[in-house]
Amino acid sequence: MLLPDAAQTIVAPASPAGRGAVALVRLSGPDSIRIASSFLSPSSVSGAPKPRFPYLLRAEDDGRLIDRTVTVFYRAPASYTGEDMVEISCHGSPYIVSTLLRLAIAGGARQAGPGEFTLRAFLHGKLDLAQAEGINDLIISEGEAAHRAAITQVEGGISERIRKMRGTLVDLLSELEVRLDDSYGEMRPLDAPSFLGRARAAAAGMKAMADSFEKGRRAKHGVRITIAGAPNSGKSSLLNRLLGSRRAIVSPIAGTTRDTIEAKTELGGFSVIFTDTAGIGTAPKGTLEREGMRRSLKAIGSSDIVLWVIDGSRKGSAADRRVESVLKRRIPPGAEMIKICNKSDLPPGRDREETAACQSISCRTGSGLKALKVRLLAEEKGFFTAEASSIVTSARHYSALLEAHRELSGLERLAAAGGVLPMELAAEHLKGALAALAAILGETTSQDILNNVFRNFCVGK
Repeated sequence: MLLPDAAQTIVAPASPAGRGAVALVRLSGPDSIRIASSFLSPSSVSGAPKPRFPYLLRAEDDGRLIDRTVTVFYRAPASYTGEDMVEISCHGSPYIVSTLLRLAIAGGARQAGPGEFTLRAFLHGKLDLAQAEGINDLIISEGEAAHRAAITQVEGGISERIRKMRGTLVDLLSELEVRLDDSYGEMRPLDAPSFLGRARAAAAGMKAMADSFEKGRRAKHGVRITIAGAPNSGKSSLLNRLLGSRRAIVSPIAGTTRDTIEAKTELGGFSVIFTDTAGIGTAPKGTLEREGMRRSLKAIGSSDIVLWVIDGSRKGSAADRRVESVLKRRIPPGAEMIKICNKSDLPPGRDREETAACQSISCRTGSGLKALKVRLLAEEKGFFTAEASSIVTSARHYSALLEAHRELSGLERLAAAGGVLPMELAAEHLKGALAALAAILGETTSQDILNNVFRNFCVGK
C-alpha cells in the first residue's frame, strides 16, 4: 500500500464530531494559505498573513457569512507538520465545520486520512516514528499511568534510550570495520573480552527495556482484574465496593451472577478493568450455567490479577477446593493471585492456617478495602516510579528490541564456537541489531509499517 501523496494540501476537522463550543479545522500543504484565503476575508490579511498570529476573519460562502473565525497561519518549516499550515477555530456547529471542509475541498484540498498530519510531521523530520506513536497513545490515554508513558514517549524518552544504544553499537561496529579495512595490519588486535563485555551490557539493556513491555501494556490498555470464588462468597459485593456503585446485583441467594460483569474504572492512576464472574461451585447444570462457567474461565485465563474471594465466616467447603483447583490450572503465567477473606465483620469460621495469607475485608462495613486497593497496583506504581523514562508500550518496539537482543546474542555464540571472534560475522550481527533499533525510530521502516502505524490515528491529527 502506497503512502498518501504528500505534495497535496489536506484538510480535516481536528476536533471531535458533534456539537461543541469551539471546533478546529486544519489545513496543511503547499496551497493551504491560498485555499484558506479563498473563503476567508478580508483577503488582504489572509493572502499575506503574519505567521503564528491570530486573526479574526470572516468565513464566507459565495459572499454569505458562515462564521467569524480565529485563524492562525503557519509558514514552513515552523509548523506541526513542517509545511505551510492553517488552523481555523470556529463555533462547534456540525454545519459550520462541514461547510468549511466543503469550501476547502472546492478550493483544491483533499480530505486528510487518519494520522496524515502527524505522518507529514514525521516525513519532514519534526519527530521520529516512536514520538509519532506516542502522540496517538497520548490522545487515547485514559489514566495517569498511560498518560505518563505516552508523554514521556512524545518528549523523546524512548528515542533517547534507543539512540544511546545505537551509539554503543556504532562504536562497536566501527572497531570491527576499521580492522577489516586494515590491509596492512597496522591496527592493534581487537580486545575481544572488552568488546564482548560492552556488547553484553548493551544486550542486557535492550532485554531490560523489552521486559518492561508487559507493565507498559497494562498501563496503556488497562490492568485486567478478575474476581473469582465460590457462590455467595461476596464477589459481586466486592465489585460494587471497588467501583463505588451498585454495578452488580447482590442477593443472599447463591448463584445470582450467571454471566461475567465487566466494568472499567481508574484506580491509583491506572485504568483497571474489573470482571465479576459466576461462582465456581459444583459441576454446572444446564446450558446457561455451562456458558456462564465458560465465560468465567475465559476471564480468569486473560487476567493480570485474580482476586480469589472466600467467605471467612464459614468453614472451607468442596466448592472452595474446586475453586482453588480451577485457579491453579487456569491462571495465566505471570498473573498475580490475591486471596481475600470476606465478611471479616462476622465471627471467623476458618482456622488460622487457612487464612494466614488472606487479605481480610468486609464488603458490608468497608473494612480492609483501602488496604486492598493499595496492594492491587503497588507493583505497577513502584515500576513506574523507577522506570517511567524507558517503559515500552508498543508491541512493535518490543519485537524490535527482542530482535536486536537476538542479534547481539549471536556474538556470544560466535565467540564460544571458535574461540576467536570472526569479525566479518560479528559485524553482520551488529548491523542486524542496528537495523532493528533504526526501525523503532522510523529510519528503516517500510511503507506497510507506516500505514499500519498511522491508520490507528484519528482523522485530523
